[in-house]
Amino acid sequence: MRPRTPVTLADVAALAGVSQQTVSRVVNNLPNVSARTRTRVTQAAAQLDYVPNRLATSLARQRTFTVGFVTNDLALHAPSQLTSGIERAARAAGYSLIVSIVPYDTLPAVTQAVRTLRERQVDGVLINASMTPADASELRRRLPDLPCVFMDVTPDTPVPASLLDQEYGARLAAQHLLDLGHTRVALITSPNEAVVENTREQGWQGVLHAHGLSPVARVSGDWSPHGGYVAAQTLLAGPPFTALLVANDQMAVGALRALWERGLHVPADVSVIGYDDTPESALLIPPLTTVRQDFPTLGQRAFTHLLAHLGDDPPGDVIVTRPELIVRASTGPPQTPDRAAVQAALRLLTRTLAHTHPE
Repeated sequence: MRPRTPVTLADVAALAGVSQQTVSRVVNNLPNVSARTRTRVTQAAAQLDYVPNRLATSLARQRTFTVGFVTNDLALHAPSQLTSGIERAARAAGYSLIVSIVPYDTLPAVTQAVRTLRERQVDGVLINASMTPADASELRRRLPDLPCVFMDVTPDTPVPASLLDQEYGARLAAQHLLDLGHTRVALITSPNEAVVENTREQGWQGVLHAHGLSPVARVSGDWSPHGGYVAAQTLLAGPPFTALLVANDQMAVGALRALWERGLHVPADVSVIGYDDTPESALLIPPLTTVRQDFPTLGQRAFTHLLAHLGDDPPGDVIVTRPELIVRASTGPPQTPDRAAVQAALRLLTRTLAHTHPE
């Protein structure tokens, strides 16, 4: 059986009734082609099963039409959603995506991952690793000829970046609790080594201090449900509080368990707010009030930002996306003293009855 002759640009152009140059512009997703002509060319290419010669295009334009993405564990909510958004945007622009996972957000680990991607001739790299301003600046100095867009640095870091305004989202959460009337607020914060995520605590503290308040207590977690459970147990051993701000939804899951084991009701006894709006947060008991971060949109915007830096007229260095507060049933006003006393008496009665064995 004789091998099939490859379909060429000329074949697609002949079937679509346009020039080869027009087909090339459509294939390479370039502008100045009408929607009607673009559709005709796309249909002709599909009918002929045309496969673009990316190698020839790369040589002609000195690009591989491939970008890299450095991130941490894809089993986590944020990295997986970011990857999905980036991949969709890259595919729509005619680019391929190579993902490199780093186990630690350290300068040596991230540098090695970026260098490995560079060896694969990527056109640019998106970096979702928590880095200090000094480390991000040093990485950019080490690789000056490789366009990079950072996604997990503070807004004042002097590098191209596409970011979520973490502090703004945290302020929304804290203000919501104060608007409900809470004054005794406890915190489960991000791990101490987190750089950008620590701005969530800064947002909480800023709102509390603006109202003459301080947290009742704070404990660091490790992002996991178990970490949130342990942190909440630690808080419950200390001064009483009526509201709890948690640095992510997964730790909030563990906190809800700890509160339940203590016989406390959410939100009657303690209001709880998470951060991220993971898919499970709306299905918890009660559904979790949280701060929604639109990671797929952030991924798409970050890719578009990188694509602009690959052009001749790059945009400003920092693009910021703001999260939004999603109010659900885990928050409510604090109890009045009379209602709190009644609730405490009912809980005591319930525990007493549960431990009473009939003769």
